[in-house]
Amino acid sequence: MERRTFLTGAAASLASTPLVATAARADEGDRPAMWSNDFNRNAIGWNSVAGNWAINGGNYWCQGVPGYWSSTSHTGTFRNFVYQARVKRDGNGGGYWANSMIVRGNPLRLTNDYDWAPSYHFNFTNTGYFSVFYTDNNGNERALVDWTYAAVIRSQIWKTLNLTAQGGYFNWAINGRTLWSGYDYTRSGGQVGYGFYVADGYWGTMRLDSANFRTLAGRETVKALPAADLGKTVKGGSLLRAPK
Repeated sequence: MERRTFLTGAAASLASTPLVATAARADEGDRPAMWSNDFNRNAIGWNSVAGNWAINGGNYWCQGVPGYWSSTSHTGTFRNFVYQARVKRDGNGGGYWANSMIVRGNPLRLTNDYDWAPSYHFNFTNTGYFSVFYTDNNGNERALVDWTYAAVIRSQIWKTLNLTAQGGYFNWAINGRTLWSGYDYTRSGGQVGYGFYVADGYWGTMRLDSANFRTLAGRETVKALPAADLGKTVKGGSLLRAPK
């Protein structure tokens, strides 16, 4: 895997001024925290990492920059949590490019295409594929789940995303159906956010209609959503996109 160069701090030309931080912080990763955003009037707690994110028509909205990730982070660092969002991607160059719930990440250290390093990405595409990737401190990506088709992703234009992280365990669901449950112990905590990639020569926008979050106690039990019917897993592709 190609080693990528890095930017530290804000993504200079693409990042806008951070918004006001919420009072719900958990810097030690284990303090109880809870927040909810409907984005009708503000995006309290959210900060632009790359791209210009703003309130638009009751959504938290961004016009993506071709050739880069556009992303936003929420203040606070967290370990164990349930994170939900309702999102809609337009554009997308055929629908194969990644839209990502980003967790346990570091938005202050960016690769040259503005990915967070390190971070977990829980991805979907408008063509109905999902994947899970980990990006390490050096910008190298590793697939935990290769791109796999799930018809439930295409069942709704607005996607309802649900992610549980507890210790090394993850449960990733879209539109009320679990796509993957599994384990990875590489990184135990970090910030959460959302991102999407736009290919060179294309356009894309992302809208977040709502986002909800709460931390979990170490032994708290969270019931998994019913399993989705999965289709074919395809080799190839990358963190940025599913294979055609």
